[in-house]
Amino acid sequence: MFRNVLASLLEIYQGGRGLFQSKEKFNQHAPKMAVVLTPGEVPTTDLYLRRCLKESVGEAVNYLNTLRSPPNDVTFGNDALIIVVRHAPRNWLRSLKRQQDKLAGIVFLMDDDIPSALRAPELPFRYALKTAWRYALSRRLLSQVCSEVWLSTPELMHRYAASSPRLVEPEYVASNSSNEKPVVYFYHGSWAHRREMKWLVPVIRQVQQHAPNAWFEIMGTDRVRRLFLGIPRVRVVHPMPWKDYLAYAGTVRHQIGLAPCFDTDFNRARSHSKVFDTTRLGAAGIYSNVTPYAEKVAHGETGLLCENVPDKWVAAIMLLINDQDLRKSLYVKAREWCGNEGRKGHQS
Repeated sequence: MFRNVLASLLEIYQGGRGLFQSKEKFNQHAPKMAVVLTPGEVPTTDLYLRRCLKESVGEAVNYLNTLRSPPNDVTFGNDALIIVVRHAPRNWLRSLKRQQDKLAGIVFLMDDDIPSALRAPELPFRYALKTAWRYALSRRLLSQVCSEVWLSTPELMHRYAASSPRLVEPEYVASNSSNEKPVVYFYHGSWAHRREMKWLVPVIRQVQQHAPNAWFEIMGTDRVRRLFLGIPRVRVVHPMPWKDYLAYAGTVRHQIGLAPCFDTDFNRARSHSKVFDTTRLGAAGIYSNVTPYAEKVAHGETGLLCENVPDKWVAAIMLLINDQDLRKSLYVKAREWCGNEGRKGHQS
């Protein structure tokens, strides 16, 4: 009941229920190019647009991220077709309104029932409210600038037939293939190590800029996911019980393990167990040059010791990403050392 009441209030605010009515095309010229306004890197763009636009306008397609780029300095060419994917900020829509007379058309592409999101009880309330609020903010402007509506399913076509929509169904998108085997480097620690996680963020950001074939894996919940938001090729694995983690470690083989550690009184009492974690996953390790690692890791033999300086960590990670032989050598010697440590502990 509450959601429906709130949805009704938003519909009053936005000037109507459901999808807006599209305008007539601004001119009859065929588009010479297309500009796609997308709210970040969303699957909608790949599934519905890349192939069909390539067939219609060739390579003359420009993709703009409206969440990162302001419209102030963007001037659209004559007879350009503009496609708004799902939603766009109002400053972008105002810019389109100022330039609409010279455009071939402005399309609104919708692949979910966005106007009805808040009335869908199966959607999480926060997600539904955010989706409905963005649409409420932009509906009037969309109705003023859009000459076409493209919808993704026959059901949406039926629901919003009054908007004279065009059906654009999804197309298969193959995964990008690479001749190079990706390098996975990781940090597996609990939220108790949040200082180290936060310290790693700029390090990982730099590495990912320089190593397009590298993936970074870290364990954590949404708090960790938010820390690394916006950095490409970061995989956040949910924490798991110790026995499950051991089983997981037996199913994957990564290349580089990170073990940053600050020189604090508490940390000086920690053990060097991260060396075992790194080796268990088949990886060469990079460790902070502090206790407990400085006394246990032979630099250049069983791992790399690194001062807690971000640029030095970036350099060490890049060294191992680019040197497969060194990675293998460090791992083999670390594995031998771990075996000897285990026997030593058993004998004591």
